[in-house]
Amino acid sequence: MPILPPSGFIFFPRTRGILAAAVCAASMFIAGCQTQPEFRPLTSEAPPPPTFVTVPSEETCQAAQARYALGQALDPLLLEQMRTRTGSKSARTSAVGAPLPVPADPGRLNVDVDPQGRITAARCG
Repeated sequence: MPILPPSGFIFFPRTRGILAAAVCAASMFIAGCQTQPEFRPLTSEAPPPPTFVTVPSEETCQAAQARYALGQALDPLLLEQMRTRTGSKSARTSAVGAPLPVPADPGRLNVDVDPQGRITAARCG
């Protein structure tokens, strides 16, 4: 039995699905026919390749650069300044004369602190 829509065009219930499938297929076909962008070889307009930052090796700790802090009271800011000036990758504190745990790290700054909190020595390892 035909169904008469308001537009006057006759649809049969079985053909409604076929018509929907045909519309989907046609739209996919049209979308597939779009032109691809034109290939453009690299020109001078291309940005330069990335550069890599050289990381200093672990042996760059220079404890002599921390001499300015000897005798000063240790605080976190001063410890970070010492670490930065010596070029070490990390820093830690220890009591004067305390044994350091093994293994030693040549890129670490070790700062010896007396019982009053004053810096007595700085060394790498």
